[in-house]
Amino acid sequence: MKFSVILPTYNNERTLDECLKSIFAQKFSKKDFEVLLIDGYSEDKTLFIAKKYPVKIFMNKERNEEAARILGIKKAKGDVLCFIDADNVLDDLNWLGKMNNAFKDKTISFADTLFYSYRESDKVGVRYQALIGGDDPFVMYMGYYSRYSWLTKDWTGYPYESEDKKDYLKIKLKNKELVPAMGSNGFLVRKKIAKQFVKDKFLHSDFVYDLVNNGHNSFAKVKTGIVHNQPQFFPNKIRRVQRRGKKSVNIKYNYGIKTRDIVLTSLRIALIIPVLYDTISGFARKPDSAWFFHPVACLGELFIYGFYSLLYMVKRK
Repeated sequence: MKFSVILPTYNNERTLDECLKSIFAQKFSKKDFEVLLIDGYSEDKTLFIAKKYPVKIFMNKERNEEAARILGIKKAKGDVLCFIDADNVLDDLNWLGKMNNAFKDKTISFADTLFYSYRESDKVGVRYQALIGGDDPFVMYMGYYSRYSWLTKDWTGYPYESEDKKDYLKIKLKNKELVPAMGSNGFLVRKKIAKQFVKDKFLHSDFVYDLVNNGHNSFAKVKTGIVHNQPQFFPNKIRRVQRRGKKSVNIKYNYGIKTRDIVLTSLRIALIIPVLYDTISGFARKPDSAWFFHPVACLGELFIYGFYSLLYMVKRK
C-alpha cells in the first residue's frame, strides 16, 4: 500500500522540523510514501525547514487547513491519504507499517491511532491532552473524544462494536448519528473513498460523519500513538471558538450534542468537586504531574466558551 502524507502548514517553524524528521525516520520504504506539504505562504522559516527534506511543496492561497487538504487530495498519488498536522510527531518508528497492516483488510475504510502519546520532556499541556484523550476536557466529558482516556478507560464515550485484530481494533459504530471527533492528527483514509466525499470543502468532522453514514462504518483504531505537540493550550481554544462564532467554519455535524449535554457538563465543571475527584483518579491510574492542569483547563475553557457564547449572542442581536 502506498501512502500520501498531506501536511498543511502556515508559520509552523517551531514544530515542523520535528514533525518531518519523525516521518522520514520511519522504517517504511521511502518509495511507498510521499509527503505533500501544502503551505499557506508562510512568513517565517517554515519553507526553509521544509526544503531540507524530500517533500513536494504546493502553495495554498486560501491559507487554511480545509483548503490545504482539498489541494493535497487532488495532488496525492498514493492509495491511502494520511492527514498529519505540523504539530504532530510520530514517536513510533513503525507507525506507517502498523497503519499499513490495518489497510490489508479491504473492508477497512479509514484508520487512526488508538491513543495520543507523549514524551516526559513534553510541555504540561501536551501531556495533559494525551492523558485525557484529546485537546478538550469538555469533549471528553460529553463523550465524543476519539483517543484513549485514562479517566474513562476507553477511546470514546459513544457506543461501538470492537473486534481485536492484534495490531488494531476493528471498529463499527452502533449509532451512526454519534460519530467521535476523528479526521485529523494521523487520520488515514483510502483515496478512492475520500474523493467521493470531498467537493469544495473539507471539514474533518463532517467528512468522517459522511463516511460512516454512507456505507463506510468499518474502521481501525491502530494500537500505536501520535504526539500532538500543540504549543499553546488556551490560545488554540480561543482561535477555534472565534472561527466558529464568526462563521468562518460552517460545521454541519455537531457530534449529536444537545443543549442539555452542554449545561450538565458546564455544571459539573462549575461545581469543581467532580473535577478535583477526576484529577486525583487520573493521577492514581497514570501518575503524571500534568493531571494538576485538569482543573485549570476545565475552568479556563468554561470561561472561554461562556464569554464568547455571550459575546456572539449580543452581536447577533
